[in-house]
Amino acid sequence: MTPRQRLQKVFDREIPDRVPHFELVFQLEQEAFGLSWPTPEEVGRASAAERETLLERTFTIWERIIDRYDWCAIALPADLCGHFDGEVIPRGRRRFGDRVMIYSFNGQGTFWMPSGEEMMDFVVKLFEEPERVHTEARTKMADSIELARRQVDQGVDFICINSDYGYNQGPFISPTMFAKFVTPYLEQIVARMHEFGTKAILHSDGDLRLVLDQLVSTGLDGYQSIDPQGHMDIAEVKHRYGDRLILMGNVQASLLQEVDEGRIRESVRYAMTHGKPGGGFIFSTSNCVFKGMPLESYHIMLDEYARHATYNEAERATRGAPRAPGGNNGNS
Repeated sequence: MTPRQRLQKVFDREIPDRVPHFELVFQLEQEAFGLSWPTPEEVGRASAAERETLLERTFTIWERIIDRYDWCAIALPADLCGHFDGEVIPRGRRRFGDRVMIYSFNGQGTFWMPSGEEMMDFVVKLFEEPERVHTEARTKMADSIELARRQVDQGVDFICINSDYGYNQGPFISPTMFAKFVTPYLEQIVARMHEFGTKAILHSDGDLRLVLDQLVSTGLDGYQSIDPQGHMDIAEVKHRYGDRLILMGNVQASLLQEVDEGRIRESVRYAMTHGKPGGGFIFSTSNCVFKGMPLESYHIMLDEYARHATYNEAERATRGAPRAPGGNNGNS
């Protein structure tokens, strides 16, 4: 099967020949390929002809990622640093669409973690000016829906709602406040994405245990991160929500900051043991392939994944592995 076909099987709630893999971001392009993603400054000072070269460099990096790491999906924006508006996704789809799925990010449609300097003002507004907060929420939602419409028109296969709702010790606001100011708007965004004919995958780091029921109720198709540092245990999440959510992630990103082979392999095995059985699982880190991560750590992670990626008959027949005694095997 092609990587695209594997991911389509997962989206169709069928089981592919092996667990598909991709990451939301890849920031080791220099280490892996000796190339770098174009920066806004680089694109801004380039001539029209030079911008075409920079777009080709972007596509070359994606091509090498697909070839070397067998990714099943890549993220393309509507433009390249303010240029090629509306062209990047269609051009990328023509080049890669038979091998991988194309998606884009749409993460500003609801409130999520404010910056530290904004947090106090935000909390005060929640209590003193709730109608103002609802007005802002409606505006954000409308903008997100319009962006989703354009993304679908340009040819994305699915959309990633990249909104971090959780700190390591809980959601950024109380479950009661979340139910008032986030969940209803996210539900409408997801519903419109479905009307447009696309799936909605949430990315959120952190501890979502107190609001995950609400998030699932919005109709989200999938959830990426399942962050062990935020006490999210993929065994528990699979047991409770595996029949409703496609799950992606759970390899502890902090372990990849150093070349700690034993712990990396252990985290991979835990994610695969509890995410893989019964299907509905995409393998990835709990965040992304970030700048500063030793490339060797990512390669160790992929080597262990490859040992467990192919489905056997027992894994096809069961919904998920039993929850491990004592939680998530020391991942958090």
